[in-house]
Amino acid sequence: TIQRVVERFDIFKSKDHLQIEMEIPDSLPPIKGVSTEIETALENLIDNAIKYGADGGIVKITVKQIENEIEISVSDQGVGIPVEDQPRIFERFYRVDKGRSRALGGTGLGLSIVKHIVQRHGGRIWLESQLGHGSTFHFTLPLENSD
Repeated sequence: TIQRVVERFDIFKSKDHLQIEMEIPDSLPPIKGVSTEIETALENLIDNAIKYGADGGIVKITVKQIENEIEISVSDQGVGIPVEDQPRIFERFYRVDKGRSRALGGTGLGLSIVKHIVQRHGGRIWLESQLGHGSTFHFTLPLENSD
């Protein structure tokens, strides 16, 4: 599923001189949830990493199992998100840089949709960001056999 989503973004790699790195174990246990919705969440995060990442930078997707859940992280080397904007970043229609978001076609709904999907699947979502160094968005999803 994750590889399939990343392949959809191959066209952007050459256009924006991006490098997409993946750190995904060869085998992962199944997770609870609707795969198309989880793909949508991941697509939104990768799309943002490409849009707001540095030209010629690296977008990194990391997947790992931690106890009874899978953690997926998407990192970029972009401008980062100011500390004062971070608590509101998952709100509907919230945009950090309204001018840039509008120019890139953003509506301010992507991260809100991701949060909704992750929470509906019983997961958690959070971010780490530092101005001038980029952002990492993490989310977890419970394993299929965990209750």
